[in-house]
Amino acid sequence: APMVLVVEDAAVARAKLAKLFAGAGYRVETAVDGIDALEKLAAHHINVLVTDLEMPNMDGLQLIQAVLGNIETDNIPIVAVTGHDELQAHVRDYQGLYGIFRKPWNDRELLKRIETLARLRPPAGTRVSTA
Repeated sequence: APMVLVVEDAAVARAKLAKLFAGAGYRVETAVDGIDALEKLAAHHINVLVTDLEMPNMDGLQLIQAVLGNIETDNIPIVAVTGHDELQAHVRDYQGLYGIFRKPWNDRELLKRIETLARLRPPAGTRVSTA
């Protein structure tokens, strides 16, 4: 099954998202901030990254930049979940971002998006050559 990485510093939201994806048949890894997330990304083949934007230590926007700036992870589709409107403006600047969901998110819409994105990233070891 595809693996979804949920990055969220609030325990309740993190648990809700993890339960939502696990219930839909995904394997789930969780992280509490961007630094934790980068460790998980290095250790697992993640198919979709779902991240909060406001977090301590390393926030979601910094995490997104780090993921998109690394050749190992630049093909991971990313979905952001946020409680703030003003971040929507920044988000258009990020090419690897495949959607932004307002808290409280709609479970069905979020799952539908994840389902589409989970097919985008090929399994480990199949690096598509851009040469």
